[in-house]
Amino acid sequence: MSRVLPFDWSSLLAEQPLLPVWAKVQVVAAPKLAATLLEAGYKVLEVTLRQEQSWEVLQNLRASPLTLVAGSVRHPDQLARLQTLGVRWAVSPGWCPVLAEAAKKSGIGLLPGISTPGEAMQASRMGYQQVKLFPAKALGGPAYLQAIAAPLPELAFVATGGVSQANMADWFALPQITAVGGSWMLAEDLIQQQDWQAIAHLAKTSLKMAKTLREQTLQQGVKG
Repeated sequence: MSRVLPFDWSSLLAEQPLLPVWAKVQVVAAPKLAATLLEAGYKVLEVTLRQEQSWEVLQNLRASPLTLVAGSVRHPDQLARLQTLGVRWAVSPGWCPVLAEAAKKSGIGLLPGISTPGEAMQASRMGYQQVKLFPAKALGGPAYLQAIAAPLPELAFVATGGVSQANMADWFALPQITAVGGSWMLAEDLIQQQDWQAIAHLAKTSLKMAKTLREQTLQQGVKG
């Protein structure tokens, strides 16, 4: 089995342990949303490929200082299209060896989705150091991750799917968590209302909370 290069999502998200996931994109709002996130301290934004206009959003944000991540990547031909846009990072909703192999050949840093220990083992064997647990809450939440991560100490996890500001502390209490992802700071109604001040406040407070929680867990690990 081919092995991927060790694309380091831990380094990508080292200063930003909260990945904003923009699922219901609005093309006209993209420039202002990007500027708002930058002002709130973000450097990375995931734009999911669930709508055709997501491609237009990625195109329009090419000049943004934000590092763009394409989410919900499911087909190798999407990776080729991302290459033409200069997008170097991608996330898949589940484990697919064909997609993983295509990502290796394209040079795109893929964060593969997994939902079972077997899928995590396959990803590890192929060279991945970080994987995405999805749908994290529906699978059983932090307790499920703690159980499957125990025999897989070589892997770090990014949890998405049902993660919120209310339960973020439970996820960051686990040392295996590199980051979490969510959409709550990109509330669709706030974007439609163009309430950028509210979005900036929510995004900034959420990121501050995520940083504090992860730092606490890291410090506990050092003391232990």
